[in-house]
Amino acid sequence: MSGPGGRQIARPGLEAALRQRATGPPVLLTGPPGSGKTTALLSLADILAGEGWTPVYLDLMGAASSPDRFVEAALDALPADTFGSRLAEATDLRRLAAAGRSRGLAAVKGLFDLWADLTSGSGRPVALLLDEATEIRSLAYFEGLRQVDRSLADALTRRPQGTVLATSFPTLARKLWPDLAVLQAAPLAADEILGLGGQARGVDPSSLLRASFGWIRYARVLVEALGPGTDLVSAWSQEMAPGGRLESLCRHTHESLLLRSRGYGMSKAVLAAVAEEEGLNLTALVERLGRTPGAIRDYLGWLLGVDALRMVGKRYYYVDGMIRAWVRLHARGVPARPQEIRRLAEELLSQRAEPEPAGHPGPQRE
Repeated sequence: MSGPGGRQIARPGLEAALRQRATGPPVLLTGPPGSGKTTALLSLADILAGEGWTPVYLDLMGAASSPDRFVEAALDALPADTFGSRLAEATDLRRLAAAGRSRGLAAVKGLFDLWADLTSGSGRPVALLLDEATEIRSLAYFEGLRQVDRSLADALTRRPQGTVLATSFPTLARKLWPDLAVLQAAPLAADEILGLGGQARGVDPSSLLRASFGWIRYARVLVEALGPGTDLVSAWSQEMAPGGRLESLCRHTHESLLLRSRGYGMSKAVLAAVAEEEGLNLTALVERLGRTPGAIRDYLGWLLGVDALRMVGKRYYYVDGMIRAWVRLHARGVPARPQEIRRLAEELLSQRAEPEPAGHPGPQRE
């Protein structure tokens, strides 16, 4: 089974759960980057279209840059042949968006009202699928839109069904929309590994789970790197070497999380300390980093807030274990030697336990 444009459906269990939730109130799909959220949304759109729905997909990461661009992108996502009766309303919204910053509030409010009322078109139920929904906060810096996230929530809760949001930042999403039902994209299960096909069929599923930490984007890279004469340790080492696909993915995510956090330089130091030894508490981190408890608590709070770290029992862990591996190897100022990378790969694969599911408990304070 494939999604739009021949995309492989990688998480059928996740998509089935989303399909079941789509007939109820708005639901929020959460998970770190690379956990399959976008693929699941696009596949859900395919499934719903086949059942007689009209799915409307919008990626707010790209769309929510300014009020006018946001409204225009949202209107472009609406298929005109289905919403012929709403074309006059859409035209008015385009005029408002084109009027500049002074009419941004009116344009966004009008779009939200349209979304709230857009439950059917041409006799077909409408599904609204909003990817990276927390990006709506990008509009909060424009005049009149400081509470834009609340306005969005108010509009979406008026929709009786067919509303699915996704985010890579569940801590922020729960803060913005505490009443939304949440569906978490969990790491892969061993039986899902076989669904990757190709070289995955010749690999012990539990080994591939450990090597990828259960996340689909890493598992796909490793499966593609496997081949005659290339075992899993070699594939992991090759792709985590400077410029490799695992290394590049982790570098991008690490940088993105730091930019979203605060205390950029010291936050790097906190991440490095937790990468060296997970499960440290506040007291241990204070000793290692030489800052006051209050300062370290602030840095930890910021890193929890962007889901770089999670806290379990007042101890700190990475949400994404592959990012931790990258920090251990590459976030120290000197290149990692090939033998160091291979040694870490062997360490990961020698662990008996499968990776702990990366939950997203709410921020806690000590």
